[in-house]
Amino acid sequence: MNRTDQTLYEIILKNFKEAVVFADAQGRVQIFNPVAERYFEISGKEVLGKKLERVIPHPNIQRHFDFVYDKKEGNYDVDLAIPVPAASSERETRLLHCNFYPIFDRGVKFLGCLATFSDVTEKGLLLREISKSRDLSTIGVLARWMAHEIRNPLSSLNINIELLREELREEAHLAQKEEIHSLLNFISYETLRLENNLKDFLDFNRLPPPTFEWVQLNEVLDSVVRLLRPDAQMKNARIDTHFQKNLPMMKIDVSQFNLAISNLLVNSIQAVSGKGEIHLHTRGSKKNVFIIIKDNGVGISKEHLPKIFDFMFSTKPTGSGLGLSIAKKIISDHHGEITVRSELNKGAEFRIRLPVGQKGS
Repeated sequence: MNRTDQTLYEIILKNFKEAVVFADAQGRVQIFNPVAERYFEISGKEVLGKKLERVIPHPNIQRHFDFVYDKKEGNYDVDLAIPVPAASSERETRLLHCNFYPIFDRGVKFLGCLATFSDVTEKGLLLREISKSRDLSTIGVLARWMAHEIRNPLSSLNINIELLREELREEAHLAQKEEIHSLLNFISYETLRLENNLKDFLDFNRLPPPTFEWVQLNEVLDSVVRLLRPDAQMKNARIDTHFQKNLPMMKIDVSQFNLAISNLLVNSIQAVSGKGEIHLHTRGSKKNVFIIIKDNGVGISKEHLPKIFDFMFSTKPTGSGLGLSIAKKIISDHHGEITVRSELNKGAEFRIRLPVGQKGS
């Protein structure tokens, strides 16, 4: 390759919109363009001649390189996620659309693997939002049906239970009176539980648009904690607050925000047992205010963790699966984000990020 060809080759690689990585037959990197430097957070000058696994230490990507080297076949249109260093972005992962090509000399000798990567993180987020909007549309139709077909019969059922109780009181010598009372109480309890779950479901669908006002966030959170402390004490647990002083004023819908924080704290209260501890932290920066709720409860299993904010997903036998969904919706309506970290039997930590100076909608 003469100097003119080499210059043209360098210009093409530099202006390529995708990350381009080529490793030779021995798995040593020979091409690493500027986009690859940005995606994988390493300088091209540092990687040339080094083994792939040292340059791109992501097992999910390495598996596809290994496939090409083992099978001498390509692997195309694969979406893979890699972590993004916290210092470089507020996003936790980058979603890459990847293609892995085996390269041959005149179709005979295997020369190595050429891989291309394009960042489709925003596209992935958009597709998820579209999916959520479709889900919410379906929820609206389902809510209207439930209100009509379930709530009215439940009301009639409660009325008839009370009528049966009245008649039972007049039957002084009925042999199975206590057994019938017990059955009526069970039916009444289950009916009440179904009514409460239905109310949660309809509340989720009927949340009005937020009405924003400027408030001291610590004061709002403290009022929620004072309301729920007795519930925690009934489980021999405690809620401790750790509020950063002089937080910036925040513009929120107080009623809805109270509901979101209450749902998260109730979730923690239900998760802890005797000597349970729940810690509520606030801290602020120039751009964001963070709310962290941490408990030492039963935790969340790895397989359940990605689903806990899903609509009507619950691991509790009597849970509606709406508390965390409602909290996430309210936080999203405040242009914030909520994430969770947890391990089974090691507690859970919910983290809310709210932008400072958000003027609402």
